[in-house]
Amino acid sequence: MDDTSRRVVIGVGNEYRRDDGFGPRVLAELDALRKQDRALSTVDMYISDGEPTRMLELWTGAELAVVIDAVRADGGPTGQWVELVLHHDTGLPDDLAVSSHGIGLGTTVALGKVLGRLPHRLVVLAVFGRDFGFGPELSAPVAAAIKPVTERARDLTTR
Repeated sequence: MDDTSRRVVIGVGNEYRRDDGFGPRVLAELDALRKQDRALSTVDMYISDGEPTRMLELWTGAELAVVIDAVRADGGPTGQWVELVLHHDTGLPDDLAVSSHGIGLGTTVALGKVLGRLPHRLVVLAVFGRDFGFGPELSAPVAAAIKPVTERARDLTTR
């Protein structure tokens, strides 16, 4: 597959920081589906800690990048998830700039725009989390969002 049709899914987070582990958990579900769904076999899947230069490296040149992350619940009820779409000529809303990581995704997108290293289309599937303390368990509302977000990521990358 050439770069112009490359599809990438990036699960952002730390599986040992409770709700921050949402991205890696969704990625694990997608990877399990890959065994039954041949369309997923051509999708590149990565786990990232959200560090900007690594994120840019993963999605540069892709036709579609789907980023799955947990954000602080200040913007919505815990467990609710949102879908945000970025095209080459737009940015992300400022409220997404505050993720559970030191530098928000909005800052990474702005950097990618300046450097010419954005995917053609970027879709962010973000769940509102509340507990980012130590431990491997997701809060119940965030865990309930795994299945619908996994299904949406699959739909986005296989059509």
